[in-house]
Amino acid sequence: MKYTIVIAENMNKPEKYAVFNHHTWDRPCLIEQVQIRIKDGWKPIGGVSFGKHEEFEKEVWAQAMIKEDSEEE
Repeated sequence: MKYTIVIAENMNKPEKYAVFNHHTWDRPCLIEQVQIRIKDGWKPIGGVSFGKHEEFEKEVWAQAMIKEDSEEE
């Protein structure tokens, strides 16, 4: 079984970032990131959390997720 925590600064609207040669770039919000992983076989565990992340200056939204590992079956 695999375990991950998906994090994002916004729960329901894209995050704006600037990258080289692109003035704006939308990073998916938490809801979009979770939906992408659900389509790939991940399942959310528990509820959504909101709080300070040790590597970010801002507070973030987070969702824990698991996925069955095909090697364990």
